[in-house]
Amino acid sequence: MMSFNFHAGDLKVFAKALALNGKHMMDGLINTYNKALHLNPADARKIYMDVANQRRDKGDYDGAIRNYEKVLEVDHAGLDAMYEIGRIHLRTGQAVKAIEFFSRVTSLDRSNAAAWFHLGSSYFMMDDNSKALAAFNEALRLNPNDADAHYKQGLVHDALSNPDAAIESYRKAIALRPKFHKAYQSLGLAYEGKGMRAEAVKYFQKALEMEEKNA
Repeated sequence: MMSFNFHAGDLKVFAKALALNGKHMMDGLINTYNKALHLNPADARKIYMDVANQRRDKGDYDGAIRNYEKVLEVDHAGLDAMYEIGRIHLRTGQAVKAIEFFSRVTSLDRSNAAAWFHLGSSYFMMDDNSKALAAFNEALRLNPNDADAHYKQGLVHDALSNPDAAIESYRKAIALRPKFHKAYQSLGLAYEGKGMRAEAVKYFQKALEMEEKNA
């Protein structure tokens, strides 16, 4: 039987057509198409990834995960698919599953700062603060300019009752993102916890100013 290689435009059209069909039909359609035309693994991977991303963007997380898993069937080291599955689990509050996938990503690609950040967020969700801090530290080693990572690092320091380290992290977050109102709030709370009322009020007022400007 003849084997076909598709151009990127053909694959986009096919993926869009699949996305218009019911999620229960999608896998069958791809499998039937694959059998009929001997879709090669690279083309199958692209189709599944495109459909998964479309499902994710529409909020169909079950359908997205099912198609990301199809990517992994044809590409066992598909870091992008693992990463997206982890993000969905984190977004839906399934921290244990998120940890599983982000751990897989970071073990295969230790330079993935975003995966370390999300791994830290997953551990923090589980109240495993020591592992969360280690993951955020690694994320910041790889990308020192990540304001969100500095902010969450500060939250972990607060949870570990280390206000001075928390204040330092919040200040770094604000230096990188001057309108980061959550960091101002947390900085105010950290100073309040240290009994430094005047400093706390200053940053609470700054947080309110940021919120009003962004309203």
